[in-house]
Amino acid sequence: MSKYIVFFFVGFVILASLLYYGFNRWTESREKVDLWTLVPESAALVIETNNHEALVEHLRETELWENFSVLPFAQRFEENFASIDSVSPGSERLSRFLNEKNILTSIHVVEQAEVGFVYYVPVTSVGEHRFLRTLTENITKSELFEESTRDYGGMLLTDVTNTRLGSGFTFFTYRNNIVLSPSPVLVEEIVRRINRTQSASIIENYRNTNYLNQPEVYANVFVNYRVMPEFLGLFLDDEVMPEVRYLSSLCENAMLQLKLERDKVFLNGFSVPETLKGSLHQVMQPQKPQPFGVKAYLPGRTAMLLHFGLEEVERMRLPQQQNGAAYAATVDSLAGSFSLEAAMAYLETNSINAEPEKVAFVHLADPDVTESLLTNLSRQVTAATKQKASTEQYGNYIIRLLPVPELPARVLGRAFEGFEQSYVVLVDDYLVFSESVATLRALLDDISEENVWSKSAVQKTFLEETLQEANFSLYLNTVNAWYILNRYAEDEERDNLLQNAALIRRFSQVSLQFSKVEEGQYYTSLVIRRPDRSNSSAGQDVFAAEQVLEFDTRLASRPYPIQNPVDRSREVAVQDSANVLINITADGRRGWADSLGTSIRGGIQQITYGQENKLRHLFATANRIHAIDNQGQELENFPFNLGDTLNIQHLAVFDYENDKNYRLLVDDDMGNLYMYDMRGAPLPGWQPRRMDYRLAAEPQHLRVGGRDVILVVLENGYIYALNRQGDTYPGFPINLNAPVTAGAVANIGADLRRTEIKAVTRYGSVVTFNLQGRVLQREQLPRPSKRALFSLVQESNSGKSFVIARQEQGQVTVFDQDLNELFAKRYVTSASKIVQYFHFGGDNSIFAVTESGPQKTYLYDSRGSLVGNRTFESTQPVTIYFNEASNNYTLYKVFRRELKQVDFSLPD
Repeated sequence: MSKYIVFFFVGFVILASLLYYGFNRWTESREKVDLWTLVPESAALVIETNNHEALVEHLRETELWENFSVLPFAQRFEENFASIDSVSPGSERLSRFLNEKNILTSIHVVEQAEVGFVYYVPVTSVGEHRFLRTLTENITKSELFEESTRDYGGMLLTDVTNTRLGSGFTFFTYRNNIVLSPSPVLVEEIVRRINRTQSASIIENYRNTNYLNQPEVYANVFVNYRVMPEFLGLFLDDEVMPEVRYLSSLCENAMLQLKLERDKVFLNGFSVPETLKGSLHQVMQPQKPQPFGVKAYLPGRTAMLLHFGLEEVERMRLPQQQNGAAYAATVDSLAGSFSLEAAMAYLETNSINAEPEKVAFVHLADPDVTESLLTNLSRQVTAATKQKASTEQYGNYIIRLLPVPELPARVLGRAFEGFEQSYVVLVDDYLVFSESVATLRALLDDISEENVWSKSAVQKTFLEETLQEANFSLYLNTVNAWYILNRYAEDEERDNLLQNAALIRRFSQVSLQFSKVEEGQYYTSLVIRRPDRSNSSAGQDVFAAEQVLEFDTRLASRPYPIQNPVDRSREVAVQDSANVLINITADGRRGWADSLGTSIRGGIQQITYGQENKLRHLFATANRIHAIDNQGQELENFPFNLGDTLNIQHLAVFDYENDKNYRLLVDDDMGNLYMYDMRGAPLPGWQPRRMDYRLAAEPQHLRVGGRDVILVVLENGYIYALNRQGDTYPGFPINLNAPVTAGAVANIGADLRRTEIKAVTRYGSVVTFNLQGRVLQREQLPRPSKRALFSLVQESNSGKSFVIARQEQGQVTVFDQDLNELFAKRYVTSASKIVQYFHFGGDNSIFAVTESGPQKTYLYDSRGSLVGNRTFESTQPVTIYFNEASNNYTLYKVFRRELKQVDFSLPD
């Protein structure tokens, strides 16, 4: 009997255990799982949505979806989705099943090489279970798919391969949820996480945060800043990754809400500071956010800006090593004179091979104290290095050279590295650093001409939508940063960048800001914005408006670009066959007129001159130099009569010290140079300074390391570098061994050795030399035949960038300054063409090619596409202006007795 009792007891225990196990598994399957607890800590981003269709619809409205959908991983997803949808049961398609669910998508770095995705989808009803079961059965039966299962960590994983596409995915179910990913490695990582029962949710800091309950919010976005450098490292070159890692160390993670508007993507929320030792947050120790005052000094060509708003800017300094320098104490005192703001600006480049210029700004508590410290530091560094102090007067500013390696980093921290030496200048309450004196001069010119962020209508509108006070801000202008993005993108990612160029240029304004709040977190705002184009001709014809102005006589010159002396609006001036110079205002009316009696040689230059400090017009005729005011009246002492036998070719205007003490230099058809001051007095050494041959272009003035260099390019291929007195610098002239038809382009460095000049010969040799007279490089462009001839074409706006045009038997081929072919076009005649290049930032460029025979002008965009599939009647070079606010262009061209003004736009 006792045996039976033992038998029944053992059976009861086994049955109870089975019942308990079954009940427990049933309970577990009924128990809802927080999907966030499944997400691995390796996720860089996690996106939570609850209305898939609404999100996609708004992405389409912003035009983001169209560009996103062409990315390789998105295309693979769409193709697989369509394949699975094709075998979905009945009318209940996959999109209907997924819509209005709280779905998570986590984004990871897989095997340090590619982006990986995981999708977490809840199954909430019996009908949905039935749908999935049938869908799985249909996949098994379909010839499109191959399916296999395997056990991993107690979970049944299913691997599905699309036989037609060669791609696949892995999934498993867990407590009424499906976890699916194209990467089996990520799926296995999630299984291991489930088996570690103590794993905390990655959103532990945001348990009570759910922006999806708010109106017009389309997603919760979790950002893991600790993984973000690894993620960005897939797209960026190793050279910039140390800075990316340092800036990413401001915060540990964030939870942001996603809002979408037609012209804006907006994410805002809160970030948790990074507490690890040495992090940017620990270095900054921010308290009160600060306003963005430096905008009044940032040039419009800024590509990227890092801005720090701190009550104590000195905190950003890392612990200083004792280097024993005699001036270390003064450097420390200099850092202590800073307050409230520090910023690092990266300026636009014109080539993928060019390293961006950097300018550092810092706000000063007392500029007088800082100026005294700079004087002491300059004296101490000079004594320590046994070098002569270098200062330069530029207008009302004094530029100093401080040859202290990494001076901005010593006083402002790691984010300001990369200065071998520093030129500094005080501008109001700010101290400005640059590695190049030429960069500072150009910056001071931008400030003087109000070409700064605070004066730009487009930039002002953008800044109004960003945080007005912040501790750290990153601003990016993707148009200005186009070549920088290409330079620092991984080689394999550069093609994706080019494929999405239209989207990147369209949504060109980006800001990421962090502002500390009382709770110890950072209020975080990311704005990706398309500039307001309310006045643009989007949706209309490319050529929206035309205005024609008729004249009594034939027009004999191009439309010369000028600015109105009063309001600086953009105008033109034309000369007719009676040699009358006529001003045309911005609204298309005739302004002043000046009867010259002969034709203008070269172009019209403008200077700020006189007691009223207004723009004046300077130009030359055959043997005279003219200067007129805004009424067309000659200024005092003008015109200069240089002799009846003179035949002037060009007029160059120099302002050595930027103090309005102008020098006027002309050259004649014999290669003689004559220089005068504004009173008409001839200057010693220039009466004349004889050259061996006629000039190929007007002379250029370069200011290098406190020296003035006048660069003279002759048509026979000889290049001279002259000083103020007309003496030749050592190492010159340089013989390019071939004729030249255009000027040269200079990249000004810290001294003569590091200043590089590029010139292009008639036969396609691109020669790079420095101002010590040393040829650094010779490169030969493809020359299909002896009839192929080359010329360097500088941009018509500032002349800082250039292209190279090759003409051969009616074909024009254009190369960029990296010597890559941009496009080639064939024309009716074999006669030489007039090639012009207009550059307005990034790859926003217009090319104009004019045929004198057929009297036609062709306009091309940066990709070589004919603008509007239209040509214009013209025999002269054209003038093109760009309106940043409306994203429109204005073309001025002349033909016979009419001047035509044409407004046009380029399709996005």
